[in-house]
Amino acid sequence: MEDPAAITQLRCASECLEFRQSYDHHDSDQQQRQVLDYTSGLWSHLPEQVMERILAFLPLPSFFRFRSVCKRWNSLMYSSRFLQICSQIGGTSTRRPWFLMLKEPAITLTSEGWLYNPCARKWSKLPLSFLPPGARVVATADGILCCSIYSETRVMASRSSCKKLLVCNPLTKTCIELPSTLKERFVPTVGIAVNPETNSYRVMVAGDDMISPFAVKNLTTEVYDSRTNRWRMAATALPRLCNLESGKTVFVQGTFYCMNYNPFSVLAYDIEQEEWTNIQAPMKRFIRTPNLVVCRGRLVLVAAVEKNRLNVPKSIRMWGLQKQQQQHQSSAKNCTSWVELERMPQALYEDFLIRVSSSSSSRSCEETSSSQEGVLLFSCVGNGDLILITMQNSPEMLILDLFEKVWRWLPRCPYILGELLDDIIGHGMVVQGFPFNPRLDGLQNRN
Repeated sequence: MEDPAAITQLRCASECLEFRQSYDHHDSDQQQRQVLDYTSGLWSHLPEQVMERILAFLPLPSFFRFRSVCKRWNSLMYSSRFLQICSQIGGTSTRRPWFLMLKEPAITLTSEGWLYNPCARKWSKLPLSFLPPGARVVATADGILCCSIYSETRVMASRSSCKKLLVCNPLTKTCIELPSTLKERFVPTVGIAVNPETNSYRVMVAGDDMISPFAVKNLTTEVYDSRTNRWRMAATALPRLCNLESGKTVFVQGTFYCMNYNPFSVLAYDIEQEEWTNIQAPMKRFIRTPNLVVCRGRLVLVAAVEKNRLNVPKSIRMWGLQKQQQQHQSSAKNCTSWVELERMPQALYEDFLIRVSSSSSSRSCEETSSSQEGVLLFSCVGNGDLILITMQNSPEMLILDLFEKVWRWLPRCPYILGELLDDIIGHGMVVQGFPFNPRLDGLQNRN
């Protein structure tokens, strides 16, 4: 357990280092020399371990800037001792939520993703060229990416099967290829959960193990545990008549959740009990484009509501899942309910529609008419107190602080340009978001 006073001193030292760097960039040559003369002796005489602990408290953007100071600092991200220090202070240092954005389908032929830092309101690139061909990011957890690996002949297929997965830390470029799944699945649903207490992770794969879309569904689930390096088939099958088209999964409080379609419901897989349950969705007859996210430590369902009456206008709403305490264990699977948390203000919703329609105005008449007959298409991702919304056919993104109840438009991503922007606006490509908490120690000592 760290001494709080020592932690405060280390944080102050790291803030002083950040101040020095900003001072160097904005002040005159004489002022820079004065600062350097005063501080160079101070930092050069610090013991190596103290210096490493100070650097471990730096925000990651600052740390990556300071890597250029010298070879020793540049090599720290590959030092097991430094990564162990980062892991030890992980519970005490402030971990602010970030978002990783990828074009959908998120296949790494683009060789990069884009990171958004809500605190600084800035974008940065995340190189992904180190991933093998055919790798597609399907889930994230605690700074770790989980990727499905498709054969090169199937990479561009919209519906294909997969048996190989890998996990990686994109900051250190550490990659671990998992053993092949026990069964090959058609359009698998994949989720990952990290346990920081045991430095382990588990990967859940569910779906139809028949390759042909015309075959009878045979829905199965298996879970990989990094502690055993093995896949294990779940004891119970998925509920009948499941449709896991989205492939998106979120994890909260020991349970994986994913959407079931036609009719809408939420499927929940308890990772310890190895049991699936089906939770009825709120307003299931009227919701469109449902998305599941984790926000403020709870499951949140975000959906458009198309019940156009005077007292129930069209809108985008958010419901939180709450579990009710029951005395009898046998009734535990039925003790859930939804409570409305927030709805998009009507003026903002109308602005939302205008931006979507203006972005899609360059599409063909046939494409535009078909989208108007359908529903408003958008995608959501949650992290911390924040929910980020991206729209089909538009580079615009909207973010909600669910704690402060504040909505705002994000600054345009400066890396969505040229052909990529044309693909998004003109061909219906979606920018897919993932929660991402950048950590240098991700996958450290996780076998």
